[in-house]
Amino acid sequence: MRRRGRILPLLLTAALFLGLTVPTSAASLYFTAINDSIPPLTSDTMPFWSGGTIYVPYTVFDAKQNGVNVSLGLYANYNQNAGTVTLFNLRQVLVFDFNSRNCRDDMTGTVYAYRAIMRSGRPYLPLNMVCSFFGMEYSYNQLPSISQGYLVRIKSADAVLDDALFIERARDLLQNRLREYTQSLSTAETTDPGTVIRPNTPPEVEGSNTATYLAFRCEGGENLPGILDAMDRAGQYALFFLTPETIEAEGDLVRRILGSGHSVGILAETGEEAVLERGNLALEGAARTRTTLAYVPAGQRAGLEELGWVCWKETLSLTPSDTVGGTSFANSVLSRLGARRTVYLTLEGSGNTVRVLPALLRQLSGSHYTVAVPIETKL
Repeated sequence: MRRRGRILPLLLTAALFLGLTVPTSAASLYFTAINDSIPPLTSDTMPFWSGGTIYVPYTVFDAKQNGVNVSLGLYANYNQNAGTVTLFNLRQVLVFDFNSRNCRDDMTGTVYAYRAIMRSGRPYLPLNMVCSFFGMEYSYNQLPSISQGYLVRIKSADAVLDDALFIERARDLLQNRLREYTQSLSTAETTDPGTVIRPNTPPEVEGSNTATYLAFRCEGGENLPGILDAMDRAGQYALFFLTPETIEAEGDLVRRILGSGHSVGILAETGEEAVLERGNLALEGAARTRTTLAYVPAGQRAGLEELGWVCWKETLSLTPSDTVGGTSFANSVLSRLGARRTVYLTLEGSGNTVRVLPALLRQLSGSHYTVAVPIETKL
């Protein structure tokens, strides 16, 4: 599928959205190509789908940051203090603003309803908008040589090969990238997440460098607005496990969750695959996307993982009581988490969670725990 570079009328843009097909496999791998080069495959820079749109890290557009030193004629800058990502060349400037949740042509002041999404501390940008604005093309193809492998290719006028020939000639390189990626995951998995690694440097404070993956277990949607408001104010992202019934009943909230950069998983108390599939059908209807993330009983995980589901394995699961204060709850959580490299924290999606959540997020941030976005490649 090819997308040409012009800012299209809203109706045509919507049509292009509907023309994209989101892959549904749990084991999907998304490679990136920049013209005729393929950067290393990493979970931190892998493209993903959100709301029917492919998102890629902003760094792929800048030759000095994309890992293969290939120029698309653009430069990219992320200003964390201002909350902006700027792409520019000698003629055009496109600014994505996390605060206003849109982007604008900085030369004309025209505002577009496309937003950046933050994942694991890295800004991702909607590929169709960037290519359209700067006159580039992109394509999306399934890889015949890699099971459940897909190639997102970004192309300027300097691209030489058509997609079919490029994929054929890049077969060996793609296999090498896959091998490197698999080896990196194997290395990470052999490290005990409960072990504190102590290099020959002074010890770091409390939860420094602790990746904290936060999930909310929501059997209903009544407390979702309060949780989302707290997460938005803190600038943090989480995973929301929703029952199929909640997804069916709360389409607007589901779209808000995904549009805000959070992830969605299916909550299936029985662990039945039919319940998970019902959740994905509801998710397709609400937001034109699917998920492979599942919250199921521990005894059901192995069988579902063989089928491709990514099952949540929490470090700690908590339900705040009616009487606990926000600060007391936050202090208790941090003391129970202790010193770990990675933390998977589940909170019940209750009214009490809404009440204590702001204090918990402040404490996590102040104690150097990094709240990261839970996605399939990170669990």
